[in-house]
Amino acid sequence: MENRIFQKNNPKRQKLIKPLPGTEEAEQDTFELIEPVNFKGVRARPEMAQADVETYVKNLDHLKECLLTALQLELSTIPPYLCGLYTIKEGSNRQAGNLIRSVVVEEMLHMVLVANILNAITDPKTIKKGQKLFDVKKIIPEYPTPLPGNIVPEVPKGEPPFQVQLLKFSREALDVFTTIEKPSAPNEPLDDPHSFDSIGQFYQAIRFGLKRLNEETPGGIFKGDSRRQITPDHYYGSGGKIIKVECYEDAEEAIAEIVGQGEGIDGTIVTEEPMFGEGIEYAHYFKFQEINYGRMYSANDTNFKMPVKSVPTGTSFDVSWSSVYNMKANPRMKDYEGDPALMEKAIDFNKTYVMLLNNINDAVSGEPELLIKGITIMYDLKYKALELLNMPLDKGECAGPTFEYVKL
Repeated sequence: MENRIFQKNNPKRQKLIKPLPGTEEAEQDTFELIEPVNFKGVRARPEMAQADVETYVKNLDHLKECLLTALQLELSTIPPYLCGLYTIKEGSNRQAGNLIRSVVVEEMLHMVLVANILNAITDPKTIKKGQKLFDVKKIIPEYPTPLPGNIVPEVPKGEPPFQVQLLKFSREALDVFTTIEKPSAPNEPLDDPHSFDSIGQFYQAIRFGLKRLNEETPGGIFKGDSRRQITPDHYYGSGGKIIKVECYEDAEEAIAEIVGQGEGIDGTIVTEEPMFGEGIEYAHYFKFQEINYGRMYSANDTNFKMPVKSVPTGTSFDVSWSSVYNMKANPRMKDYEGDPALMEKAIDFNKTYVMLLNNINDAVSGEPELLIKGITIMYDLKYKALELLNMPLDKGECAGPTFEYVKL
């Protein structure tokens, strides 16, 4: 069944997803549903500093570069979330594991949606025979890493700039997760016109670029080969929905899906009352907040001033920070050079990881039917990660997956 939560005609959609500023939907939600309050207590429209983001994308080539960066951005979040998930010991932290797993599935969906947008604006005449949409070797980040796309989330005063890290399931890991997904202040101007405060702001710049270039270009920029689109028939995930992109409106909807699932909620947070006979999915930031508090959100958890200050008050669940593999932080293959058996397992894991990315790349490069094979590879990836986590290191720590590129 299609997930209607993310459909535009869902009358309660604004309770789950924050519409993109500047869209007709955002205007309607703002003035008909809630009275937004900015961070200085002055009532105003929830718009970003549009002067900063409207002109960020310079031309079509730059737009394509931004979308390739968006692919790397979505990918960069998956390994830290998987480390959090894999390091939970079997039989413990079931609810936390389910929440993290659902986020991983949606991040993979986001990669596919970005690929659909990029394919939609790529003239097939410019594609060489056998050319892939992206370079797997170049897209894999080295951890710890800043967020791609010059996204610089705010951190407490005196702390170093934010970096994405590979950590065991812990409060420190949840801090990383929530910082990645944290919404930015909608009325705050960008401190630096070349950087962004949040993932949502980066996608806002892409959306403005898509709209402006499509209007300025005779015949528009959406000239892609529809055979390179991933459709619902090809996608195996349960979180969100696949959007086939053939025009600007499709691209805007895809970006709204990505941003909404990550940063999410304006006004009311609803998790217990199903709509249209389905369970409710809500933003990643708030899923991680549930783990932080060990408590689900309820239908009455509302904060009109700023969604990120909403605190869950619903049903509690157990969170054990000790029922976890004590994985070494930010492991690298070079850490295992003195242990041939351990190095072999690390390489084996990374080969499987590269196979997964190759599978996605093949699927979005004209062979969408191959995407279903990724399910088997994901299972293999988990088992190979567990093999590493059961190999002890010094200081009471254990090995862990490194998510590095290796040649197959």
